[in-house]
Amino acid sequence: MYKVYLVDDDNIILEELENRVPWMENGFEVVGRCTDPRMAIENMSNCLPDVCICDLRMPEMDGNEMIRRSRQKGLTCEFVMLSAYDEYDDVRTFFKQSGYDYILKPINNDEIRMILEKLYVKISAKHPEEGPQPSTENPTFNDLLKYIDEHFTEKLTLEQIADKYGFSKNYVCQLFKKFFDTTFSIYITKKRMIRAQELLTDKTLPVKEIAYDLGYADYHHFYRTFKNYYGYSPKENR
Repeated sequence: MYKVYLVDDDNIILEELENRVPWMENGFEVVGRCTDPRMAIENMSNCLPDVCICDLRMPEMDGNEMIRRSRQKGLTCEFVMLSAYDEYDDVRTFFKQSGYDYILKPINNDEIRMILEKLYVKISAKHPEEGPQPSTENPTFNDLLKYIDEHFTEKLTLEQIADKYGFSKNYVCQLFKKFFDTTFSIYITKKRMIRAQELLTDKTLPVKEIAYDLGYADYHHFYRTFKNYYGYSPKENR
């Protein structure tokens, strides 16, 4: 699991972020949260998160200043900025300081899930987690994978799958890391994207219908996921 630290001057938003986002199934865990950016920097110096998600507009110290001071402290975590504003100067400053991504409020779960998937890949390449290498088969895990293979176009959650096979959510995440060096969420996305390319070869099928058949209730979510995964849109694929 990679570590995430949350910073926002509104405690309600922090609670919503911590409880609503499916962190574990995307390979992350929240290790702390804070409404005071100065205190957050001190806390982060101790827990050394891999990712910090912070608000842009905060009293006394904004998000860009927090990044600057964090870098001075030697923190190398990736920063994802949250903001209710879309101002060019703020965004430009953020990316000049090596910020990773920028999300406008209200927070969209699909958008943050895609960012987490990209972050997981980037952090894994930068300093992969250490752990046991694949060695033996796990029969129950094989059954779990078979179930996913048969139902990946449906709405599957980590909690649902773990309960079905008598595992803890954390153990399921460990198994995906051990045998596939990936997360539960990325594993399912990969299956959907491979199937999407197969379906797109049939030019009589509308792209929106393909998105729905693959379990995406929102066509735009499917479009963004496909383009993020392959580097080109479904229509460009055709």
